[in-house]
Amino acid sequence: MKYLKALRPEQWLKNIFVLLPLLFSGNLGNADAILRSLIAVASFCAISSSTYVINDFFDRHRDRLNPEKMHRPIAAGKIGGIGVILLAIILAVISFSLASLLNREVIYLILGYFVISQAYTLWLKHEPFADIIVIAVNFVLRAVAGAFAIPVRVSPWLIAGVFFLALFIAVNKRKGEALFLKSKAALQRKTLEFYTPEILSRLSILSTTALVISYALFVFFGEHSGLFITLPVALYVILRYDALASQGSKIARHPHAIVRDARLTAGIILWLVLTLVVLY
Repeated sequence: MKYLKALRPEQWLKNIFVLLPLLFSGNLGNADAILRSLIAVASFCAISSSTYVINDFFDRHRDRLNPEKMHRPIAAGKIGGIGVILLAIILAVISFSLASLLNREVIYLILGYFVISQAYTLWLKHEPFADIIVIAVNFVLRAVAGAFAIPVRVSPWLIAGVFFLALFIAVNKRKGEALFLKSKAALQRKTLEFYTPEILSRLSILSTTALVISYALFVFFGEHSGLFITLPVALYVILRYDALASQGSKIARHPHAIVRDARLTAGIILWLVLTLVVLY
């Protein structure tokens, strides 16, 4: 159980971004495309868990200062260095083995994700602005890998939309952490010493505006102009998520917990239904 918990399976929800090309390319009825997309998702689940294990090992001392992270198996001392190395290697082998069932492009993207993640763990997570940009880039790699897995054309709208959505989530996560940890924030995450409330507020405004504009441009000028009907719902979801983050909601620190907010969940489901109606 401790090894399963160390994989952070709740974080696998992030890999749903791999499925975006499947959705927007109109391939939801294509069994082969679905299978290939699911293999890509599984590959990213394995490689992301490998990076989480490594990250948690390097952050174990800081995590012990965080009431939400101190019980993680590695921070709690339940898994030692040898266990971390073996677990990370096994997960990486599984990931690349799955990617090899697809094509070289997906393998390269998995490798790129792993390398960038290690740079984040060792250095970039301590650099203000670079930390949130790297997170957004890794989300883009997920989506692009999903496109290559099928394969379909990589749309610039896909890259822009995913990047700004991930940036929006990352900024709100930093804002949520700062509100939750308060005076201990800098001890747990170095960049939070730099991210003052004023800077976080500006970043929040910037990321929210960029996300809204990029999505509006996509639905009006992208390949599926009928998606304009989803704009009010998407705007509601974005604004509510931002409001919850500003109030210190746990959802900002743990985006996978969005199901705990009935209104936010309903908005996402409605957006998905409208999108499916327009596309299919």
